[in-house]
Amino acid sequence: MKKIIGTLILAGGFLAGCGSSSPSNSCTPTTCTAKGANCGSMSDGCGSTLSCGSCGTGLTCGNGTGNSVANVCGFAQPAGTAPVNFTVDDTVNKNWKSQELEWKGAMLFDSTTRKITADSTWGGPWAKLYDDGPWTTGGHEPIGSTANDHKLGVTVFVAPPATGADTYAYGLRDATNPDTANGGWVWIGNNGSFNVPAGSTAALTAPGQTFPAHGTVDMQLVIDKNALATGTWDTSKITVKGSAWGWSEVTLLDNGAKGDATAGDGKYTYVLSANVDQTLPPYPGLLKSGDKPEFIFVFNGVEYKDGTGTANTAGVTGGTKASGATTFTPASLQITGGTGLGSGNTYITVP
Repeated sequence: MKKIIGTLILAGGFLAGCGSSSPSNSCTPTTCTAKGANCGSMSDGCGSTLSCGSCGTGLTCGNGTGNSVANVCGFAQPAGTAPVNFTVDDTVNKNWKSQELEWKGAMLFDSTTRKITADSTWGGPWAKLYDDGPWTTGGHEPIGSTANDHKLGVTVFVAPPATGADTYAYGLRDATNPDTANGGWVWIGNNGSFNVPAGSTAALTAPGQTFPAHGTVDMQLVIDKNALATGTWDTSKITVKGSAWGWSEVTLLDNGAKGDATAGDGKYTYVLSANVDQTLPPYPGLLKSGDKPEFIFVFNGVEYKDGTGTANTAGVTGGTKASGATTFTPASLQITGGTGLGSGNTYITVP
């Protein structure tokens, strides 16, 4: 009997210790995806090394220094430059898409280096705006941006001057408009500007703009070719361009359509609501109280202005129609002041 009990005790001891050879501390390795890494090498946390891939053309694998993010493909800031951030907010209307807008200004943009240099002629090329996230993580927008949020932006890089400060003036244009010299201007108000002081290294911010919500007020513009100002005007082709639709020229016809009252009466009419298209840039919309839409009639390529560059108003009338109204109410014609680009245009004020 003693022998049997002893055998059972030995067997029980053997069974109780059968798992004692397993490691006391288990380790679960991480992954590149879990760490948000898409390039380079990194530890898996358990003594092995992960290979997270390589970056595409124009991007560099970050090492965590400067503005780079470790093990994430991003754009490498050019040496000796300061970042300049620019953002446009279209979260109300949600119209504009990546690369449909250009940051037009007194600067030349190199798409390879993403550097800008001064250009007083405003001749371009200019940087396009994106909605693809920060430049440090493979996008083009300022650090902290979110992709696909209808805030479009870009970060460019500039070499600071040796002394003093450089000033860059700018606006915004519809990049899909083929007329880079005159067409597609969608900046609201006076030109923006930013300064780059000598010795700048920290990021600079160029003030952007927010596209306001479209309104509910319609606009009508009429030109009577039988009542024009003194001069020789080629009325074989009559167009109108204006700020409410990105300064693209719209051909007018005296045919009784699209708001034209009577065909063949010599009066050519533009009605905003008849030309609104929310599917294509520049995504024009109706107006709202306080808006001051500018416009100029054009005769076969020649603006209807006098010798001083001021818009003629002879034969021109304008009006507005509030939502629910059946007729247009006449509006007073006014002329923009100042000199140079944007001066001498006709405009009305929406009541």
